[in-house]
Formats: sequence, structure tokens, C-alpha cells
Amino acid sequence: MSEFRYKAFISYSHRDEFWGRWLQSALEKYRVSRHLVGKEGEFGKIPARLSPVFRDREDLSTATNLTHSISQELSLAETMIVVCSPASAQSRWVNEEIRHFQSLGRGDRIYALIVDGEPGASDPAQDCFPVALVTQEDGSRGEPLAADVRKWADGKLLAKLKLISAILGIRLDDLRRRDMQRRHRLWMASSMTALLVAVVTTVLAIVAMNARNAAENRRDHAEDLVGYMVGDLHEKLATVGRLDILDSMGGQVTDYLETLDPGEVTDESLNQQAKVWRQLGEVSRDQGNFKEAMEAFTRSRDVLAELYRRQADNSDRLFELGQAEFWVGYINLDLGDLDAAERGFTHYMNISNQLLELEPGSAAFTMEVSYAMANMGWLERSREGADPEKILIFTESSLDFNRKAVMLDSANSNFREALLDSYANLADAHMGLCKLGPALLNRQRNVELAAEFFQASPGDSKLKDGLAYAKSGLGGVERQVGMIEQSLANLSESETILDELSRQDPSNQNYRYQKLMRTMRIASIYGNTGEQQRALGMMAGIAKPLSDMNLTGDYSGIIHAADYSEFLENYSELAHFMGDALLADVLLEAGLQHASRLVAENPDHVLSHSQLLQMAFQYWQQNGRLPGPEVMALLDTRQADQLSIKSCSDAVAAVKLALMTGDQERASEYTSYLLHEGYFEPRFVRLCERHDLCEQ
Repeated sequence: MSEFRYKAFISYSHRDEFWGRWLQSALEKYRVSRHLVGKEGEFGKIPARLSPVFRDREDLSTATNLTHSISQELSLAETMIVVCSPASAQSRWVNEEIRHFQSLGRGDRIYALIVDGEPGASDPAQDCFPVALVTQEDGSRGEPLAADVRKWADGKLLAKLKLISAILGIRLDDLRRRDMQRRHRLWMASSMTALLVAVVTTVLAIVAMNARNAAENRRDHAEDLVGYMVGDLHEKLATVGRLDILDSMGGQVTDYLETLDPGEVTDESLNQQAKVWRQLGEVSRDQGNFKEAMEAFTRSRDVLAELYRRQADNSDRLFELGQAEFWVGYINLDLGDLDAAERGFTHYMNISNQLLELEPGSAAFTMEVSYAMANMGWLERSREGADPEKILIFTESSLDFNRKAVMLDSANSNFREALLDSYANLADAHMGLCKLGPALLNRQRNVELAAEFFQASPGDSKLKDGLAYAKSGLGGVERQVGMIEQSLANLSESETILDELSRQDPSNQNYRYQKLMRTMRIASIYGNTGEQQRALGMMAGIAKPLSDMNLTGDYSGIIHAADYSEFLENYSELAHFMGDALLADVLLEAGLQHASRLVAENPDHVLSHSQLLQMAFQYWQQNGRLPGPEVMALLDTRQADQLSIKSCSDAVAAVKLALMTGDQERASEYTSYLLHEGYFEPRFVRLCERHDLCEQ
């Protein structure tokens, strides 16, 4: 029998009791993969469980020496884990426990879990490592093996696995791989869905009925359950793509938390609740319910703002507040409220810069600045009369910071995967200047990375949808340079992947919607390359589901509304070409009303003006006259902006407006500009031929 009673002794300041409880629970509940149990690790055969784990609960505030019982428990522990924070660094008893454990000859079996502060901070009050932990025999400072539980570092899951691998004496990669395989099998089994919900419901019911130590038990279980939901559970369900389960679990945990007496709710409980609201907002957005998403994100932001007000010197609180501001800005961008989006994004950018100033070498905060720059670029792109040079500066800066973050932490998969968006955004920025060559190269790089990431983890739905969007983006640029076969192939592959994802998770409205939009763009290419009958059939097939989604009040983002206007325009043109005048007129009238309403509701958004012009031009082509004065009045603002046009899409719009108003010379001028830049999008080529512009 082993001389040790405990796999680990947890030492912590009583100010960090939450983390002491969490760590004990996380270690004792962890089950080692059966494929590893019994194998030889660095410290002997690998056990199936890590229990028992000792957590010091004694109050030593009035003691002069370590109590006999604590000394005895230390002698029976195989390893020690020190919960590191400024409080523990300044705790006499944490230092004494470390020294005692070192005196037993096990100094090399002491590991650290960072929960606050920084190792070796220039301000001693912020140093998180106790002196006894970092002082070598020769008096020099050494750094222990440390896991960092904070979100921008390892996070709870990876921090836990780091400690477990150290305790067992096995490689972290082996443990992570086995752990992910086990979790994947567990969560992919459909029967576990019902069981999981039932177990959580039962636990909550038991906790609610427990009269003994009710306040402490309710708070502890709430924090553990919420921590599990926003950590391990969220990561796994995001990987396999199950919004319905996540939504159900979120609702149950939220309902439970709201039954707690205010006196039972700690700051950490509030922090966890804010994360649940944010998670529910993400689920609602993907389900297409933008109103519920806005409510959830706003509640999350308000809670975190209050927590930061209480603890303005806590960088964790500042970081979480920044995340909340981002989501509030993001959903406002979805809804077309650009001023509100700018406020949220500006707050987020300021917080990200502030965090990076506090820790200039932080890979995580460098990445936050990258995200913030990308957001500002998106916001600028959305405005009517946007400055394309400014957009390019934002997106190039975003890519630069993204690359720096990867250099600082090359093992972080999130940072590497973020390069997908960085290259895609840069491609779009070049499109804003009608620079098709650089746009194509960046989109190709985007697809190469997406394929590489997906091939490494083919079961990850996030990487799968990343590949779908990358293929679609490349197909879009290929279409504009006239690479029709390549464009169709990439758009079709994107459509197939999104269809698979929507079947995998029927509750995810976004997958279904994006699949329909790929179908529309494929049909548009066919319609402009001689296969009008095939295109018309495809448009007819998606008409009802698209209409249903856009008539749903909750699914009413500005991008979705503009996409629907584009669909009505394309469908009307096809029907007109095929001789169905009645259908063409009905679609055209509906499209004009839809686009006019879009401008009235979103006067500053570039998409609303762009779609109204497209509908007006289609009306002019089909009827040989301009639409009514109320529509033309809404288009007047476009005419003053023509001299500053740089993007391909705006140049096409300028050609159409010039033709509508009888300015053949201006139409020829912008056509020459487009053709010189290599713009050979099939619909534009047809327009050129129809109006004798291609030979200019």
C-alpha cells in the first residue's frame, strides 16, 4: 500500500477559498481515461482517480506554528498544489506549508495554479508566487510549473489538465488527446443528452431541498454548475454543434440562479451569471433571435460593469467587461444601429488597449487588440460613404496584431484560427479598393488555413463552418474575376458543408440561412452564364424558406434584410428573362417596398442604399422607365458620392445609376475602371454587353 494518503495537498489563502474548493472538486471528480489507467507514469502506475485530495480548512490566524494535524496531512500527500494570487503570496501560512513540504524532500512535486496577479510583477503587491515557492536553495529565484486558470491564459479546462498531467507524470498532449476522445464519445451519444439534462435538474432539485447548510451549499453548487456550463460544457457543445442542448442547459441554470437569495450571491456568482447571460446571447444570435440576444448581452454587460465598479483594480473584471462591450456592439451591428455599435466597439477597443498597456507582452491581450481593430474595420465598412483606406489600415493592423499573438503563443489554437478572419477581412478591405489580385491571394490563404485546421480536427463543427465560409469567400472573389468554374466549385462545397451542419444542429438558424444564401449565389451565376432554367428552379426552391425567415420578426438583422432584397432582385430578373412577366412584376414590387423600407429604417447603412439602387435599376431595365419619385428621392444621396468611388461594388452601382439617368459617358468611365482592374463578374459582363459598354 502506498505511504501516501492523498494524491495532492491544496494550499491557499482563505481569500482564495473559492478556487481551493473548485480545484479539489475538479481533481477528485476527474476520471483518468481507461486507456491510460495502469500504465507507467513518471511516478508509478497511473490510477483511475485522483482522490482523495486534501484541502486545508483550518483557520491558522491565531496560531504561531503549523498545527500538528496540518503537518501530518502534508506528510501524507504525494504532491502539493499552491493556489497562487497576491493574497497567497503574502500569506505566512501558505509559505510555511510550502517550506514544510519542501523539507520532506518533495520540493519537485509542488505545482502552481495562478488565479490572480502576475508572476514576478514589478509591483510586489501584485506578485502571485509565494516567496517559498520561487526561492531556490542558492537563494536565486526559480519559476515553478504553473497552470493559469484565467480565461485569456489556459482557462479552467486546460489548467486542470496541466495539473493532472503533472500529478500523474504523463505528457500533457497524451492526456489532452485521451480526454478529448473520451469527451467526444460521451457527448456524441444522443442518449447522454437526456441523461445530462436529467442529472443537472436532479442536482438542482436536491440542492434546493437541502435544508442543512442551505446558503453555502446552494452557492457552491450554483458556482460549480455554472462554471461547468460556461467552461467544459460550452466548449464541447460548441465543438459538436448543439445549440439546443446549450440553450436548455442555460435556461435551467439561469432559472436556478435567479432563485438564490441576494445574500447568498458572491461576486464570483455574479461573474458566472454574467457569463451565462453572454452564452445565452450567443445561442440566441445563432438561433436567429436577435431581440433575445440583445437582452441577454445587455444583462451580461450591466452585471459586469457593476462588478468592475466594485473592483476597478481587478484585470479579470476589466477583461470580462471588455468581452461584454464587444457583444453589445456586435449585436447592434447585426441590427444596423451603427452608432450603438460604435459605442460598444470603442469601449471594447479602449479596454483592450488598457489591458495590453498593463501587460505589454501578453499574447492574449495582443489578440484582443487584433479583434478590436477588426471590429472597427467592419463598422467602417458598414457606413454609407465609408473610407476604404481607413478600412484597410484597420484590417492590416488587425492582422499584424494577430500574427504577434501567434508569435507570442504559438501553441494557442484560437489565435492561429483567428488568422482565418484576419485574412478574410484583409481580402474584403482590398475589395473596397477594387484590388482583386491581393483580395484573391488573401482569400486563397484563408482557405489553405481553414483546410489545414479542419483536417487536424475533422469533428470540430467550428472549424467545419470556418472551412465553409472560407470556401464561400474565395468563391465570391473568383466570381468577380471571372473564374466561374472555380467559383461554382467552392460555393457548392460551402453549400454542402453548411447543409451538413444545419442537419447536425437543426436549432441553428444561421447555418440554415447561410446555406440558402449560397444556393442563391450559385443560382445567380447559372442565371448569368446561360443556364437560366436551372437557376430559376433553384430560386423557386429557396423562396419560401427565405421568405419565412425574413418575415419572422426576431430574425431581422440588417444583413439578412439586405440579402433578402438581393434575392428578390435576382429572382425577378430571372423570371423576366424566362418570360414570366407576372411573377417578375410581383417580385419587383415586393423588392422595391422592402428596399425602400430598409433605407428608411437604416439611413446610414451602406447595404440599405446599395440594395435600393439594385432594385431601382432592375425596375428600369424591366419597365424602360424610372421608378416613382419617392424611390428616386432616396437615391439622390448616392449621386454626390460618385467621384470618390473606389470599390468594385460601388463602381458597378455608379454604372447603373449613370445608365438610369442617361449619362452614358459616366457609365463608360466606370466600366473602363472596372475592366482595367480585372472585374469580370458574369452579371456585370451581361450588363456591359446589353448596353454596349464593354468595347469602350
